[in-house]
Amino acid sequence: MKTLIFINGPNGVGKSTTCERLFRRLPHSSRLDSEWCRMINPFDLTPEIELLAERHISLLLRGYLECSLVEHVIFSYGLHGPRKRIWERVLHNLRDLSYGLLPITLTCSEDENARRMIQDGRDVPGYVQRSLQARVAYEGLPYPVIDSTGLSVDETVDQILLLLQESRVNA
Repeated sequence: MKTLIFINGPNGVGKSTTCERLFRRLPHSSRLDSEWCRMINPFDLTPEIELLAERHISLLLRGYLECSLVEHVIFSYGLHGPRKRIWERVLHNLRDLSYGLLPITLTCSEDENARRMIQDGRDVPGYVQRSLQARVAYEGLPYPVIDSTGLSVDETVDQILLLLQESRVNA
């Protein structure tokens, strides 16, 4: 059975970097970054843009999940604000497909999170502080959590691969 590996977490925690490395290490995989599905300048999450993002994500995930060459679909997405609502609708749109869902919340310490955002050039006025305040949206999610504080990208990917292996054993 195909697996949709859903990596979520706060802004700047390392979702895209981790997913890119996972993609390189995991044969028969595809990778979709949510940024690609809502690339509009300027970006304003209006109801129309929310629907557009939902359609794009659903269409692309469906295409990968239906492709006979793909066993693992890796998707990174933040669940704060209206994004959680979009994600729930995407899952509803994919309900007719047969696949296993492996949701994982990626996190790190608040200090590390701020350092990573600043290192990535996301230190525009107010951005880091707003992003750090949104971290509460990830507390208590019913998903396995990987704390990447002090871990290399490869060590974080190793933990994801262990969760993937465990999910297959328990399936």
